[in-house]
Amino acid sequence: MTFKGMARRIAGVGAALAAVGAMLIAPGSAGAAPVSVTADPSTPFEVVYGATIGSGTIRWHQRSVDVDYTLKASYCRRLYAFAYDRTGFERSKRSTSLHCNDISSDSWNLPVDVAGGPGWVHICLADQDDHFVVCNEYKVP
Repeated sequence: MTFKGMARRIAGVGAALAAVGAMLIAPGSAGAAPVSVTADPSTPFEVVYGATIGSGTIRWHQRSVDVDYTLKASYCRRLYAFAYDRTGFERSKRSTSLHCNDISSDSWNLPVDVAGGPGWVHICLADQDDHFVVCNEYKVP
C-alpha cells in the first residue's frame, strides 16, 4: 500500500486552509471595532445555620440561573434554591438530598423561561425534618 497520493492530498488541504485563513484576515478589517462580549453577572451567596454552611455563586442568565454550591452539613441538612421571575412567581427549584456531617458540591440550572428572566433567588437550609431553618434572598444585579 502506498501513501504518496495521500500525502499530496493532505498537503493540498493545508494549502487550501492557508488560503481561507488569508481571506478571513482581509485588508481593511484591522481597523474594525472589536466585538464586545459581556459576561453574565454573578452573585456570591452564603447561608449559615450553626456549623452548617451553604455557599457558592449564582450566575444570572437571560432565562435561567446557575447555582454552583458547596454544602458543609453539620448534623443533617438539605440545601434548597428557588428561582423567581421579576413578577415574583416561583419558576423552578432544586434541592440536595439530606446530607449528614459531610461536604458536597454541585451545580444546578434553574430555568426562568419567561420575558424578563429571573428576578431573584432564595437559598435556604432545611433541617432533617425538611423545615427551613434559614433563607437568604439574592436579587439579580
